[in-house]
Amino acid sequence: MGKLDLEKEKQMELAAIWGSEVDGDVRYPKRRGATKKVMRTEAISESDPNNEDVLSDVGSDGEGASTNKGNAKQKKNIKKDAKKEYRLHCFVEPGTSKNAVRTVFDAYQPKVELRITQKGNLLNKSQYAVLTFRNKAMALHAVKMLDGTNQRDMLGVEKLKLNLMLNRHQSSIVRKKRNKLLKQYQNEKITKEVLNDMQFIEQFISQHIPQS
Repeated sequence: MGKLDLEKEKQMELAAIWGSEVDGDVRYPKRRGATKKVMRTEAISESDPNNEDVLSDVGSDGEGASTNKGNAKQKKNIKKDAKKEYRLHCFVEPGTSKNAVRTVFDAYQPKVELRITQKGNLLNKSQYAVLTFRNKAMALHAVKMLDGTNQRDMLGVEKLKLNLMLNRHQSSIVRKKRNKLLKQYQNEKITKEVLNDMQFIEQFISQHIPQS
């Protein structure tokens, strides 16, 4: 009996050192993950005996996720609506009020913002109005009817000039197209100059160097 007790103590010591479980003479690794899962499940069941409450919490999470998806769709629709808007800008005399601009464009009811741009010193300032129309058709109709008209009394300009107000992405696209056309023009110009030089050299050789 004493020998068996010593053997059992030896197995227990090995189990403590190597982290294994002992079942009689058999020793195998301890399954820590499973034990933790069982303990966690027991703790949940003891703290909250009503399983229906736990399920209702899960359901509320699902509802929250669906609400988040709905908010994402709403934001996407708002962005699409913002893209439908069309902006124009026109330079006005310094000191012009928003009401004066609204009066000129009263038929289209655009959103009006007054801004100031400065180039160089403080004396070189210009004021312009940014007009945000509901859609492109209204903006184009405003250009057709009011561009170039005399607005001396209201805006202080003899010829109203309406220009497209591009956002950063649109400006980038236009700039890339312009740079591409400029590069193409420069390449064509260089090619033409090279061809002209070659023709001049050939004519010079044919005129001044006798052929044998």
